[in-house]
Amino acid sequence: MAGSLKRKSQALRSQISGTIKMARFSASPPPIESLPNDLLIEVLAKVAASSFTDLVHAKLATKKFLEASSHNYIFQHASLENFHKLLWNNSKEFWSFMEKCNNNGNPETLYRKGMLEFFTHCREASGMAYLKLSAQKGYPDACYVYGIILYATSMEDEGVKFLKICEAKLGFKLAKCRGRVKEFIYYLWVKNKIYVLENDSSNRRGCESVIKNCCRKNVRRIGCDWNDEDDYYGEHTCEACKWNGEVLRFCNMLRTGSYNIMEWDL
Repeated sequence: MAGSLKRKSQALRSQISGTIKMARFSASPPPIESLPNDLLIEVLAKVAASSFTDLVHAKLATKKFLEASSHNYIFQHASLENFHKLLWNNSKEFWSFMEKCNNNGNPETLYRKGMLEFFTHCREASGMAYLKLSAQKGYPDACYVYGIILYATSMEDEGVKFLKICEAKLGFKLAKCRGRVKEFIYYLWVKNKIYVLENDSSNRRGCESVIKNCCRKNVRRIGCDWNDEDDYYGEHTCEACKWNGEVLRFCNMLRTGSYNIMEWDL
């Protein structure tokens, strides 16, 4: 499925590229301009979801493309995946684009806004509201961060619900999500951090294992640490210890920039 979508996206991008060249060097309109407007908007939305740069190029191709690219549906699907550094872009055009995306329910820009609000501007209520909107739309990174914050603030059941959504969407490969979140936070000025003491279980679920120290024995270690790319908790690791571990990883990453945990007291 992923391969098929990638091929379709590449084909659409090739069409757009070809259209731009035809628009520059030919007096006759390119064939793609004969598409009905609704279908053209759908095509441009897929381009926007694949590459923001290609969308900008498409807008420059023809007047019809420029008009179609202003449709709300496109702002809902636009991706900024390759533009982490634009977090601190102060141009009015950029922030106007971000607001249009947010107003049209774009899950990626809602996530970015929530991260800025919560961790940089210390507006927790606003940040959580944006993260929740993004998570409810199924954006994996928002599900992960929102779930972690809920879990760390004693809303374990609600937090686990979103963490499991993230896990299912990524095929149980949370390391991929960790990597993206870590890379994004690298560009944030983190003023607001969440803390969970490793030896304080008062606000975390206790180990559910019926065998004493079962989880500790079955968590795979890489040296003394859990590596960023480590998705394996051990065959007999209980759910409580698994999610406690994710929360500790995230809190440690905010403090040190690394998900590695030197000590974990179950």
